[in-house]
Amino acid sequence: MGKYDNIQPDALRADLLNFASFIQRLEQEGRLLDGIPRLLRILGDLRQKLFAYEVRAVAQRPTQEEESPAVREARRIIEEALRRERDMISDWNREWEPERKEEEEQ
Repeated sequence: MGKYDNIQPDALRADLLNFASFIQRLEQEGRLLDGIPRLLRILGDLRQKLFAYEVRAVAQRPTQEEESPAVREARRIIEEALRRERDMISDWNREWEPERKEEEEQ
């Protein structure tokens, strides 16, 4: 298990707001650029929390059975477009042969 696997949304929100307040306080005191080393340490920790939260959120996406019909249709359209793109790239990478072209037209 990761260090931040159990982070709660409210805790993450509070951490982000505290970070924003800290930046504003440093600016008001005229020490923003002097605080860069500390900001980077805090930002690194926040980055880990954000990543853990995002990974967990993606893992908890609804299954296709739980999705609305509109979401399923949007997903189908995207998957179809991606399939067509793969087919197109495959066709472009294939070497052209006049005999094969004539066979395909028939």
